[in-house]
Amino acid sequence: MNADRFRFFPSVYQESDLLIGVPHPDYRPQMQDTSLQEQVRLYQLLTSFSASHPLFRTSLEPLPLPAGKEEVPPEIATMIRCGLRTGTGPMSSVAGVFAEGVAERLTGEYGPPELVVENGGDLFIRNRSDLVTVIHAGRSALSGKIGLVLPPGRWGVCTSSGTVGHSFSSGMADAVTVVSSSTPMADAWATALANQVLDQHDIEPVLDRAAGNREIMACLVIVGEKMGIRGKFELKLLS
Repeated sequence: MNADRFRFFPSVYQESDLLIGVPHPDYRPQMQDTSLQEQVRLYQLLTSFSASHPLFRTSLEPLPLPAGKEEVPPEIATMIRCGLRTGTGPMSSVAGVFAEGVAERLTGEYGPPELVVENGGDLFIRNRSDLVTVIHAGRSALSGKIGLVLPPGRWGVCTSSGTVGHSFSSGMADAVTVVSSSTPMADAWATALANQVLDQHDIEPVLDRAAGNREIMACLVIVGEKMGIRGKFELKLLS
């Protein structure tokens, strides 16, 4: 991803710190207001639901969908289902939900042919030609040196780390990157798999689990100077 291809702009609200890219001819100044409006809407929805379901924000274990006739917002239901599917708490997919939610709002109102929404290293991407996404892995010598080549399509590309960033991980991977068609699901699976990487010996077992999962199109794991990958995408060495 580069500034020649995309016009990038930030959108920040509370903990949601987005960097959004659209092709230069498709940029509209009002996109910034629209992005912020969607972040505010999602934040208020999350705050309101958490007020009546306090475990939603704090649980590291999956939570069930509320029983009875309670109406659950679709974004909340997505987070709960991602947690149930991956064995994580519902907040494991929150960055992906915000990235995808803003992307869908921008697509619906402005229809850019290509779109990138980055939220703390988690990405929603829709591209019409090959796009390279760089893998950042903290202090690893491989950080910034490799990238995944994404063919045209719609992708969620999310990374979890036990050594970098403020998000909780019980593992010690420098980076576990997951590609899925759903950004929230990629976010939750990256968290779940990163929790299982305690040292370099866990790279292959975790990749084997990812390879048997239909929701995961690619998975890359970095621990120190060791790396493994499974999936359909080309790996590119960067200078």
